[in-house]
This record gives sequence, structure tokens and C-alpha cells, in this order.
Amino acid sequence: MKGRWPRLLLALSLAVVAYAWLQGGRWYQQVARLRGGVYRASHGTTRLDDLQAQVQTLQTENERLRALLKLPRQGWKLSLTASTLYRSQLDLWMNRGSADGVTLRTVALHSGGLVGRVVEVQPHQCRVRPVLHPDSRVPVILGDLQGVAHGQGWVIEVTEVRSRPPIEPATLVTTSGLGQVFPASVLVGRVRRSLPSSEPMFARYEVEPSVFLDQVLEVLLVEVQP
Repeated sequence: MKGRWPRLLLALSLAVVAYAWLQGGRWYQQVARLRGGVYRASHGTTRLDDLQAQVQTLQTENERLRALLKLPRQGWKLSLTASTLYRSQLDLWMNRGSADGVTLRTVALHSGGLVGRVVEVQPHQCRVRPVLHPDSRVPVILGDLQGVAHGQGWVIEVTEVRSRPPIEPATLVTTSGLGQVFPASVLVGRVRRSLPSSEPMFARYEVEPSVFLDQVLEVLLVEVQP
């Protein structure tokens, strides 16, 4: 009997140690699971924030598209949205091309107004030359007078305008529709000031554009029936 007690005490001690080790292992696993839950929850919150930001961006783009779709559609034979791929100096490359029906008569519109005209077409992309480009020429109306708008890099100059009556600052400048390329009544900008003119019968005006290139993420590509 005396010989049994040491063995029983040893067995009991080992059982206590094993139980404590098992409990400690379970506790460690619970702590690990808890830490993992906290990690997933924190990263889930980050993903949720990202999703909310994406939803907000989509809502903004949808509002922009709705504004585009409210523009008057007089005889459009093409109407599709396009996204900006990149900028090359003042020109914009869009993700639509001849495979989508884009031609050299296609015009790019924005919720703010006129962006420009397509000057190069590839199968799946096209190059848009903005009205701000020095080589651009757009027939416009200032009040009741007609003129021609062309870019100066960051502003627009309108020439070939009759000198009388004078145009007041903040007067709207819109496309006239002459030439059957640009749709009529699309906003181009507002008159900022008159410029000196070497021709007494004609006036020149500096116009603030209604669309700046850094605003152009998406456009509506349209083509007017000839």
C-alpha cells in the first residue's frame, strides 16, 4: 500500500499537468480565434469603406450620365458613352472605336458641355481633340451673334464676331449647329472679356470653357445626321 501512494500521486500530478496543458491549449486557440475575428472584422470594415467609396463614385458618374442624356438630341445617329483612357498633350484617348461605330464625324459631350471632336479612330479607341486645342474650330453663337471658337490651351477665343452690338461678360457661348458636325445648343463657355481686334467690323472675345480636361472621365459620343 505504501508503494502505491507515490505512483498514485505521480499519476495524479501528471493528470493535473495534462489537464492544465489541455485547458491552456484551448485558451490559446480561443485567443487565436478571437484575434482572427478582430483581424477579419477590421479588414472587413476596410473593405466596407472601399465598397462605400465605389458606390459613391458610381452614383456621381450616374448623375453625370443623366445630365448628359438630358442634352437635346436633334437627329443623332450615334449615342454611346466612353471612358477616358489617357491624355496626350491636349488630346484625349477614349475607349471606343470604329468597332463601336465611332467615325471622324463623332463629337464628345460632357455634362458641362462640349468636349471636342474625334480626329483619329482605331478599332477600339479614338482620339478626341478638345475645343481648347489651338487647331480646333467650332461654329458658335454668343447671344444673337455668330462666331468661330478655337482653343488657346486653357481658354477659348471666339473670332469673326460682328463688332456691333458688343457682347457683355458672362454671356453664354453655345454651338450653332452650322456645318452639321457639332450638335446645336451645346454649351461651350461664357464670355470673359473682349479682346483687341485689328478688323473694325469684327470683334474678338476670350471665353472661359465650360469643361476643363481634368474633369473629363466619361463622355457621351454622338454623331449628327448629315
